[in-house]
Amino acid sequence: MKINKHFLFFLAILLFSSITLKAQENIINFLSGSVSDATKLSKAYIDPFANGFGSALNHGWYNSAKPHKLGGFDITFSVATAIPPSSSKTFDVSKLGLTAWTLQNPANVLSPTVTGNKSNGPVLIPTGVIPGQPASMTLPQGANLKFIPSPMIQIGIGLPLNTELIVRYLPKIDVPDVGNFSMFGFGIKNEFKEFIPGFKALPFNVSALLGYTKFTSNFDLSAPQTGNSKQTLDFSATGYTGKLLISKSIPVLTVYAGVGINKSKTNVDLKGKYNIPGVGVDISNPFSLEFKNSGVNANIGLRIKLTVIAFHFDYTVGKYKLYNAGVGINFR
Repeated sequence: MKINKHFLFFLAILLFSSITLKAQENIINFLSGSVSDATKLSKAYIDPFANGFGSALNHGWYNSAKPHKLGGFDITFSVATAIPPSSSKTFDVSKLGLTAWTLQNPANVLSPTVTGNKSNGPVLIPTGVIPGQPASMTLPQGANLKFIPSPMIQIGIGLPLNTELIVRYLPKIDVPDVGNFSMFGFGIKNEFKEFIPGFKALPFNVSALLGYTKFTSNFDLSAPQTGNSKQTLDFSATGYTGKLLISKSIPVLTVYAGVGINKSKTNVDLKGKYNIPGVGVDISNPFSLEFKNSGVNANIGLRIKLTVIAFHFDYTVGKYKLYNAGVGINFR
C-alpha cells in the first residue's frame, strides 16, 4: 500500500507541476506588452486554477464525525479534486482595461483561461508605437483542465475531551528542473454533543471542525531572459475551513456529511529581473497576484473500514464541485 500511496502522490504533484508550468510560460509571454497589461492578462488566465486549488486545499479533513479515542490515531492519504465550472473556461478580454494592447477583431472578445479549451485566443495589436513591442500577440490556449488536484497526507491523534488533533505535513520536495513544494496544516475536531444536555443520547456523532492549510511552491523558469538574475514563479495557497459534521457508523460502513464555510487565498509572484520590450531596462519582480475565494459548501461521503484499513470517498457541492478519495490506517 505504501508504494501505491507514494506513486499516486507524486503523480498528483507532477500533474500540478505541468499545469503551473503551462501557466508560467504564458505569463512570460504576456510581458511583451506593458507590466500593467501583463498583470491583468495573467490574473484572468490563471484565476480558475488558483481558486480551484485553494478550494481543494480545504478538503479531505475528515471521513467521520467521531474523533479518535485517547491515544488512537490514523495516517491518511487523500486527493481532493476541484471541478472547474463551465463559466471559468473563458474570460472577456474587452473588460480587462488593457492600455498597450487592443483587440484586432472587436467581435472576438473571449479567450481561454488555463482551464479552457486548447484553442488560441483572440489576436491583440498594439494601441500605439512602442519600440520593441511585437506587431501582434495571440492569446494562449488553455490546458483543457477537467479537474484540479490537491494531494494530502495527514495524521489524526485522539486527545482528551472527545477531541482530535489533525496535522498535515509535506516536507520540502525538490523536483529536478521544475521547482519545489511544501505544505503544513493543522485542524481540531471536537464532538461537542457530549457536553450538551440531551444531545449525548443522539444515535449519531456530531462534531465541529476547524482547519488551516498552507501550501507553498517555487518554480525555476526554464528559459531565463537574462543571465544576471534568478527568475522564479512562486505559487502559494492558504486555506481556512470551519464545519459542522455528522456521521453514523455500522460495522464496516460509515456515512458522513458536513456543512460549513471555506476561505482561501492564493498568491502568484513573478520574481527576478525581466527585460520588457519598449521599456529598455530590466524590471525586478514584475507583479504579484492575489486571488481570494470564500463560500458555503456541503458534502456527503462513505467510508469503508476493513480491520485497520479505511477507504473513503465524498462529494462536495459549492462554487467548485469537488471529489475527494483516500486511504488510511486507523487505530481506535
